[in-house]
Amino acid sequence: MQGDVREHVEILRKLGVEPVEVRKSEDLMGLAGLIVPGGESTTIGKQMVETGLLDSVRSYFYKGGPVWGTCAGMVLAASATTGGRQPFSGS
Repeated sequence: MQGDVREHVEILRKLGVEPVEVRKSEDLMGLAGLIVPGGESTTIGKQMVETGLLDSVRSYFYKGGPVWGTCAGMVLAASATTGGRQPFSGS
């Protein structure tokens, strides 16, 4: 959606993994894991709300899907943060 997507895709391909860029809810089906890349967490969160991805990604998290968040992706994947309110978590 936003951030270091291209860099993550390139590294995964070098590792022999064929990445799937998740842009809609159905793209989450059958994934072995999800990487939420860096960028600006508020912007990424707003884009997730606008595309309907926020609830689907949260459901993926809550059902135990493996998730790795880098930079802003870690903020969005966190269940809570300290020192301020996390965008879109209610924490």
